[in-house]
Amino acid sequence: MTTKEEKLNRKDKKMNTKNSIVTYALVGLAAGTAAWLLLGTKEGRRQMDRASDGIRELSKTIRKTTKEGIRKASEMANRATAEIDDLRAQAKRKGQSAIQKADRVAKSGVDKARRTVKAAKQQIEEEI
Repeated sequence: MTTKEEKLNRKDKKMNTKNSIVTYALVGLAAGTAAWLLLGTKEGRRQMDRASDGIRELSKTIRKTTKEGIRKASEMANRATAEIDDLRAQAKRKGQSAIQKADRVAKSGVDKARRTVKAAKQQIEEEI
């Protein structure tokens, strides 16, 4: 025994199925019409050709801009590398200069200490 509610549910399902079929049919009809307008008429083919030309131009522009961006990035990287190498060379020179200065100061201190020790030794020998 089926209730009134079950009959309504079956009826709704059949309507939904019919509505879906009609919807798909309309979508298919619209797609077919659009395809015919674009491909089946002279004006449609012209529109497609213009669209293709526009896409090709856009593609060329994107490629050109990308190449230019890569070139600029490469130049910046090369410039940064050169600057880093220059800074490293400067640091090395300054480091070597500081080492040489420290070496001169140390030698001077050692020489002064030797002279002082020598003078003290002579003074002691004279007194003895």
